Amino acid sequence: MTDLLTMANSVPGYFLLGLVAFCDTLIGVGFFVFGEAAFLASGALWTSTGQAWPVAMVFCLSWAGDLTSFTLGRRFGRRFSLRYLKRLKRRRAWRGAQSALHRKGGAFVIVSRLLGPTAWVTPFLAGTMGMATPIFAAASAIGVILGVGQFVLLGALGYQSLPYITSLLSDHIWTIALGLTLLLSAIFVWRRSEASCAMRALKVVIVAAVVFGASNLLYFFALNPHPVAASPALSTRSVCDLANRPLLAHPGHTDWHLPQPVNVVLLSGRRGSDLMSALGWHQNLTFSQNAISFVDFLRQLARQTPPVSELLFDGRPANSAFQMSGTIKKREHIRWWDVGPDFSVGAISRDDELAIKYYRHLPVLLHDIDPRVDHSRDMLRSQVIENNRFDVLGFASLAQEVPDGVEADYQTDGRVLVIVDRDADIPPDTLSCLKITPLT
Repeated sequence: MTDLLTMANSVPGYFLLGLVAFCDTLIGVGFFVFGEAAFLASGALWTSTGQAWPVAMVFCLSWAGDLTSFTLGRRFGRRFSLRYLKRLKRRRAWRGAQSALHRKGGAFVIVSRLLGPTAWVTPFLAGTMGMATPIFAAASAIGVILGVGQFVLLGALGYQSLPYITSLLSDHIWTIALGLTLLLSAIFVWRRSEASCAMRALKVVIVAAVVFGASNLLYFFALNPHPVAASPALSTRSVCDLANRPLLAHPGHTDWHLPQPVNVVLLSGRRGSDLMSALGWHQNLTFSQNAISFVDFLRQLARQTPPVSELLFDGRPANSAFQMSGTIKKREHIRWWDVGPDFSVGAISRDDELAIKYYRHLPVLLHDIDPRVDHSRDMLRSQVIENNRFDVLGFASLAQEVPDGVEADYQTDGRVLVIVDRDADIPPDTLSCLKITPLT
């Protein structure tokens, strides 16, 4: 888009804009000229450069095109029109404009600028029928202001909204494509079926479910939405930085992606995976850390240990994920991010049910978490206390409280569980910045 505007903002570009605007309703060539492109471009140029004269140019040359066609109609008249209007579509537009001009006169000249193909023949026809020049010129000027002005305004507003539109398409193109596919499939099935309305609706639901399921399989196992690439550097450099940032992990980068709380901190040279192994948890596969085929997925599903979906903390996927034994629908699980050499952060929750969730670029069928995430955090605390390698230091007041009743995907008291090596000596400044509350 920027390259096109750069080209338009030049002498050849101005000439092309003016030529297209002039020829938009010029008899004989107006059928083949897409004048709206020039009008949109002039509006975008106005917004991007602050120069209004390209807009004034397309207004003036559009009006000049109308007046030229009007003059040609007065001079050459019916003989030229009968020779030129051979195609049925052109004759229909001609007869429609002729009938309206007889009844409405100048008012129709104004309105014709908003009527697509009719605008191509109205100026020439008005001249052929002998409309007074002052009446046509005034009506044409008003019509140009309305007809051309709407596209100029649309171009100006469109350029201002371009970053948002580009971001929307970039972030949600797969969702938009899925929505269009579902809509077109539903229309096709409904129109092709001759059954009752109830049976048609049932067929539409079945086809929609098949399309949705196929899109999920294609997305996860064919399109590789979790490419293995170098992870971005975390902005959290030390454990005290946790006090200055939201402790949230998201399934994507947009506002449509509902976050989960990061509610565990491990202060240790060991990693989160070491802690979970000591507690006897099962390590899950993840799509960013492991190459998972559809067969692998089915195998893990049969073992009731399906892969864990990704969450991003500081734009990075988790380094590891673990679960306690449970059913497919309900399981305690935790994701760990190895943030620094001496600490890791984790997000623990319990799967509650299957639901359609917005994930990365697409709505997919995933586990929904039990909103009472503090129950999972406190369960982990009890397990750590009984372990002989790690201990619970206390709770850190780092996260924001989300009480019951607030519109969110979870509720929490905002306290973060802090786990350390047993008999570890924690520096006083760390205790201070984390605002540790000892266990009672």
